[in-house]
Amino acid sequence: MLTVEELSFGYTPDKENLSDINFTIYKGEMVSIVGKNGAGKSTLAKLLCGFVTQNHGSITLKGRNLADDTIKERAGYIGYVMQNPNQMISKPMIYDEVAMSLRLKGMTEEQVQEKVHEALKICGLYPFRNWPVSALSYGQKKRVTIASILVQEPEILILDEPTAGQDFRHYTEIMEFLKELNERGITVLMITHDMHLMLEYTERSLVFSEGHMIADTTPAKLFSDPQLLRRASLKETSLFELAKRCGLDSESYIEKFIRYDRQVRNK
Repeated sequence: MLTVEELSFGYTPDKENLSDINFTIYKGEMVSIVGKNGAGKSTLAKLLCGFVTQNHGSITLKGRNLADDTIKERAGYIGYVMQNPNQMISKPMIYDEVAMSLRLKGMTEEQVQEKVHEALKICGLYPFRNWPVSALSYGQKKRVTIASILVQEPEILILDEPTAGQDFRHYTEIMEFLKELNERGITVLMITHDMHLMLEYTERSLVFSEGHMIADTTPAKLFSDPQLLRRASLKETSLFELAKRCGLDSESYIEKFIRYDRQVRNK
């Protein structure tokens, strides 16, 4: 679905913040993008959405180069959800926030209502459709921002730290919700520092360090490779340490643990 080839970018002429990035994202994937602060993860998201323009390389969606597309045009197929929902929400009422982009497109109010109600139902917010945003919890506000993106029917959803600032219950709710969206056919890319999220919900990780993509691998393989973890400034998990102390194959053990954990959660 999405192909990035030889992508390079710098905020200043004398320094590249991303260098020679290459990867392909396939329809229906849920992929984590990981690395320490300043590794280039958020810069990559800005490039994909067209907020900044690459110095070199290409971004193609289903074989079509996006170089000449405006930010508005890209938003129709690549949606971006910021870490803090309060930085995205600009309307006092939930319905108006979700409807805003459709009204800007000139849709009739009947068309707007149909799409807004559908998005709110998907996000579990339909009962609150006439509520003010200020009455919602942080996690519900997060869903409002996602609903405002979903009404545009994007094929790819990029989320920056989707579970930041949430307790375990709300963390689980938002991740199960994103999993449901993914199962509906939306391709999901998640920028995250949450290693448990990466292990439990994604089967592929793009690993960044100092502006370079240093690995395209599975989370289990990543956490079974101490050298790669050090390069990416990521910490070894307790699962890896336990496997090492017990003399077990760490990659196999981590995969089996996560698989079992998912089964228990789904009961």
